Amino acid sequence: MRGIIHNQSIQELSIQTDIGDQGFESLGRFLQNNNTLTILRFVDFDIGPGCGHNIAMAVEQCRHNSLIRFDLENSNGSEESFSEIATALGTQSQLVELLLGRNNIGRDGCVALGNTLRGWRSSNLKFIALSNNNIDDLGLQALVEGMSNCSILEDLYLSNNRSITAAGLRFMSPLLQSESCSLQCIMLDNINFGDEGAIVLAEGLRGNKSLSRLVFAPTSAGVTDVGWSAFSKLLCDTSSINNTYLSNHTLEWVGDTFYGMTIPPDIRLCIAWNKDQRTDAAVRKILTSHSHFDMKPFFQWKLKFLPVMVAWFERAQGNESEKSLERRKLSSMYDFVRDMPMLVVGGNQGQEKTRRRSRKRRLDGETK
Repeated sequence: MRGIIHNQSIQELSIQTDIGDQGFESLGRFLQNNNTLTILRFVDFDIGPGCGHNIAMAVEQCRHNSLIRFDLENSNGSEESFSEIATALGTQSQLVELLLGRNNIGRDGCVALGNTLRGWRSSNLKFIALSNNNIDDLGLQALVEGMSNCSILEDLYLSNNRSITAAGLRFMSPLLQSESCSLQCIMLDNINFGDEGAIVLAEGLRGNKSLSRLVFAPTSAGVTDVGWSAFSKLLCDTSSINNTYLSNHTLEWVGDTFYGMTIPPDIRLCIAWNKDQRTDAAVRKILTSHSHFDMKPFFQWKLKFLPVMVAWFERAQGNESEKSLERRKLSSMYDFVRDMPMLVVGGNQGQEKTRRRSRKRRLDGETK
């Protein structure tokens, strides 16, 4: 390792063995001097307490902002070793990707990593992989508290952390419902969160406008028709037109990654609409779910609603046949006027009274 101490051209460095005290000392000096390294990887070897300490000390000497990806995978280390390394990453807020799978980090490691993420003043993190790490519910809570500081985080991999339950997934709701949430993909393969977890996830995603992929294996997750019904309501709540409009139109995948054969047909249809950029998903769901539009909720806007209605049907063009859409528009306009005749008559009478008062004032002025 001594030969690379003053090297300024290396952009990617992968270490797959314990290089010993002297090796890590040289690595630290290299990281201190080099300002071109973008990827640093420690993979596929056992990291004992001494090795974990050496990695942490080396990482702390990396003071340049060139490093954008850090890998620590399949290390078979202890929670203590990982915690020390995670704490050392506190100086690396410029990181874009963190690949930390298969490390058995446990709860203490989650707390340390959560504290690091929360301590970054300005996070650039977009991708974090934490699969196969023996993370439980409280560990996930600590991680989520840290991730709330990562406002541009897009991908979160949590697969094969089998100790996570519905209670742990509930800790994710504030993150998913935050206006600053930018998550686009969450991987939850081989986690048995059951129908309760499915309901928690569906409730947590209400109002979310960023997540497009929620991946899990339905069979190993223990999701039945009860859990799927929660996702169905999330994607298309048919209880009212307004609730259909407020449904989730962002999710493009829910369930497994293998052709989606275990995904119920209604959910497959909804996510297909969400994915189709040629049509308006909200309009499509409203037209499909509501054969008749109840006009009463719109009476509060009185006759001002008519041009809004016409504009909405114009926007809906392309989501249904032109003939069918025109028939719906005329029928809705008729129902609106028919169901509130007093408003129309009253409006006309009011206008006539106003004209009469104006004429009377004009005549009074002329006689004077």
